[in-house]
Amino acid sequence: MNRLIAVGLIFFGCYSCNENKRKEMVAIASSVISISVDTCADFNTLNDKIRDQLISKEEALDQVQKLLPKLKTYFYGNNGHDFPKSTWAFPIQGYNSKAIGGTNGSGYIAAGYDYFDGNKHGGHPAHDIFIVDKNQDCIDDITNNPVNVVSMTAGIVIATESIWDASSSLRGGKYIWIYDPFSNSFFYYAHNSKVLVQPCDIVKAGDTIAIVGRTGLNAFKKRSPTHLHIMQLKLDNNNYPKPIILQRSNDTDQACSCDHWRPPHLPFA
Repeated sequence: MNRLIAVGLIFFGCYSCNENKRKEMVAIASSVISISVDTCADFNTLNDKIRDQLISKEEALDQVQKLLPKLKTYFYGNNGHDFPKSTWAFPIQGYNSKAIGGTNGSGYIAAGYDYFDGNKHGGHPAHDIFIVDKNQDCIDDITNNPVNVVSMTAGIVIATESIWDASSSLRGGKYIWIYDPFSNSFFYYAHNSKVLVQPCDIVKAGDTIAIVGRTGLNAFKKRSPTHLHIMQLKLDNNNYPKPIILQRSNDTDQACSCDHWRPPHLPFA
């Protein structure tokens, strides 16, 4: 009888120990998730302040430097995986590089751009990729369907804007910012009709993140054909996001102070 009691006490003790350990692990996991979600919310708020010029460049850069390590940890801790450049996806489903505006990427103008200038920035260090939409209803004239925007890379969604109307002065309209730890870059997808992701979402190259649209101060005007505005900013050694030029010949990249993109580095599917 005493042996049975002893065995029962040992079993109960082990169960209690394991249960306490389980609760401790759940609490830790919940805490990590909470901190990470807060970090994503903090970056989204920071991006809004930068966009609306409600924060100095110095303070904004300091906050970017503090938040990025936490975002990187969350990405890899939540099944985020690296996608090398050879696996990157063209950002508009069903289209290829022939849809890129300009001649040989001439629409890419890095001079005058600074991420920390927000909605008042100069330059145009981006590509505009046009869909076939003559009547400007955001429906592909060939397929008669909306057109998906897909993430070029893997990454974590760090900022979005899903609300916009024609009275807004916001140039990007409904947009998405994604941070890719592998390329150490921010990717910006603008003028969407609908945003399908939210801050802290983990994405893979090729995942659908939005629908091509016409939102934004100039993008909604009749003079502007329906397009996706996409930009990559490389983080330098000080985590300052800068326009880059990627040399297609050897697939290396460098910070760019040049006026034109030579040649456009997008997956040429």
